[in-house]
Amino acid sequence: MPADDVVRASELLGRRVYDERGRRLGKVTDLITRLDSLGQEQTVAVLVTPGRRGRLLGYERSSQRGPWLLAWLAAVLHRGTREVPWSEVRWNP
Repeated sequence: MPADDVVRASELLGRRVYDERGRRLGKVTDLITRLDSLGQEQTVAVLVTPGRRGRLLGYERSSQRGPWLLAWLAAVLHRGTREVPWSEVRWNP
């Protein structure tokens, strides 16, 4: 992979994301990666939250278990958080 194609996660976290119509979806809070056929990490989607950016602490994942109060608080603060496939991410409206 050429060096020009390398993007650091720190460059994406907090950036605004738009849909194909130019509507603001929110800000990137996390990256979702998978191993490709060569065993290298490839970004396949981003987690986007419409509200304030903050730590999700893993509570955006349905498999996360923990104190109910923290899970409830995370659900309230991060309602609307969703996974946007990498191919649908637009950085400018």
